[in-house]
Amino acid sequence: MYRRGEIGQVARALRVLNALRGYKQGRWVGEVAAEVSSSERTVRRDIDELQDAGFDIEISKRDGRSIACLAIERNYSPVSITKRERFTLLAVRSVFDVLRGTPLHDDVISVLAKLEQRLNVAERSETTAMRERFAYVPDGGTKAYDDKQEVIDAIQTGILSRKVLRYSYKDSRGRAKRGYLAPFALLLYRHGLYAVGSTSNDLPLDTASWRTTLSVLAVERFIEAEHLRDRAFEIPADFSIAEVLHGAFGIHVGQPDKSTNVVVEFSREKASLVKARAWHPTQQLESTGSGGVRLSLTVTNLKPLVSWILEWGPHARAIEPPELVARVVEELDAARRQYRSR
Repeated sequence: MYRRGEIGQVARALRVLNALRGYKQGRWVGEVAAEVSSSERTVRRDIDELQDAGFDIEISKRDGRSIACLAIERNYSPVSITKRERFTLLAVRSVFDVLRGTPLHDDVISVLAKLEQRLNVAERSETTAMRERFAYVPDGGTKAYDDKQEVIDAIQTGILSRKVLRYSYKDSRGRAKRGYLAPFALLLYRHGLYAVGSTSNDLPLDTASWRTTLSVLAVERFIEAEHLRDRAFEIPADFSIAEVLHGAFGIHVGQPDKSTNVVVEFSREKASLVKARAWHPTQQLESTGSGGVRLSLTVTNLKPLVSWILEWGPHARAIEPPELVARVVEELDAARRQYRSR
């Protein structure tokens, strides 16, 4: 039977063990301590306990600093990575910078560090220089996740272990709500994370009816979340993320049986830009007599189309359906009123 504090010590020791895995040349004890948010002295004590438990961990001194190496890692064969593959991995790392402050970003950095330490000196130097050869510039800003690590960890645990989450959340209007979530997947959209799954105000949570209980929740709006160890769920056999997003414009999902045909006309000045991109799987393009282009698509939710059309300013005009035209005009009138008051 565990005494008070022992479970926390065991969990920390396992994190120390995990921090050493994948590093053929070992890791500085101070580096491991920083990763597990502890002191070097505590980490060395954890390593002693791991050694007593049968793990072959070697502690040595290098340049006056302690370095720890898990013996089994020394037997790993080198990973063969081409120059192009290293460049691609660095590009992935750059893209994931928009998720700084999340476990996802930390894991990408950790994987790349493990791969990099297996390179020879020349390859490491070359890889360092490559970091200046690719940059990802996010459009529209990024979201702050520095205080959401526990929330994201709970969501990831829920997805990987299929555990129901108990959560509290604020919607886009700041209204708080509480409930339960069976997280099926994560979405990355416009540099933000979204949890997809079935929700309910009470337990038990029926995932079989996921089409009527499906929610897409912005991760930064979670106030708190914790996975329930004794509440597992099954992902429905007919669940498909592709089906969820079919007909959606971005992540704004709707009812598949309530699809709406949309038509938007763009000016001649923006026609080439519109033609150069795939905006939606159902889109069809048709040239207009004025040199512009007419975009037709079928969506299940009109809400995101309003802001998207307004982003084009005078170069886009909603044609169908009448409801969409009315929403765009309403937004334009509201914006004009802001200036009339001045």
